[in-house]
Amino acid sequence: MAHVLVTGGCGFFGSWIAQKLLHSGHRVTVIDLERVTKRWEMILSPEEIERIAFVTCRIDEPEGVKDTFTRVQPDAVIHLAGMQVPGCRSNPILGARVNVIGTLAIFEAAAALAKKPPVIYASSAAVFGSDADYDSGAVGDASLPLPGTHYGAFKLCTEHCGRVYFSEKRIRSVGLRPLTVYGPGRDAGMTSFPTRAVAAAILKQKFDIPFSGPTTYTFAEEIADLFTAAALNPPEAARVYTVGGDVLDTPAFIAELEKALPGARTFVTCSGGPLPVASRMDDAELRRAFPNVRRIGITEGLATTINVFKRLAERGRLEV
Repeated sequence: MAHVLVTGGCGFFGSWIAQKLLHSGHRVTVIDLERVTKRWEMILSPEEIERIAFVTCRIDEPEGVKDTFTRVQPDAVIHLAGMQVPGCRSNPILGARVNVIGTLAIFEAAAALAKKPPVIYASSAAVFGSDADYDSGAVGDASLPLPGTHYGAFKLCTEHCGRVYFSEKRIRSVGLRPLTVYGPGRDAGMTSFPTRAVAAAILKQKFDIPFSGPTTYTFAEEIADLFTAAALNPPEAARVYTVGGDVLDTPAFIAELEKALPGARTFVTCSGGPLPVASRMDDAELRRAFPNVRRIGITEGLATTINVFKRLAERGRLEV
């Protein structure tokens, strides 16, 4: 049994990762700004929620992070806490403090422990430029990063820092670069719109997805499987992997939603152009590194999302 510390664990990724770890018999400690259980309650039972230890901590306060690591003594760290694209755009200095200084604080705290736990962290496909920068081809681990946002630039910075921490302090790490991750609990950021569209269709509310071009969709459970696999079996290195999935433009996504939830297209529309990030992700290296992680296709992912959202709607707790 491993004791895994999850930063930002009250969020979307954190909820699914906590579920995966708990179901596998591991201990979970979450650090976050405050204990918010709304997303946990979508997929975890009350008994499972009670098994999650919680510590209030700001990741951009290095001494507080170090003290927390000293008390918790984790076997592995999954680092998810950070600001999204809109927040980094409106306040880039705060975004850098949280996303860059906060990540450095996590690595420093891990390096200070005798066991030097591995750090598995959320990078992003936002490190890449647009499709036009790559002649509309797929991008992968060896592709040239060309971030077009502060958020993407900050994520790229942390990838380089991870490599330095391994070369200088032997901190093992894995950074994962997902693009459009969907599923229950996804309620913030530009790529949350497809998930929110599912909720709107169930509630029979009009909803517009503000981009129409293709993007790579990955279901939340698959992301959780990848993070936990990396945390429990880290490489003796600092690695960064691009995460793939189903490539669909928004009309095709709405068509898939219509098949899973007849009548959805009455309520869900799309507008605007493509996202400012390359749409096709090549994750061949990731699949070689973690061959036992099952790919979850759009049909299964949407079905699970719809089932969870219908249960929430029956209790009057589904929000768009």
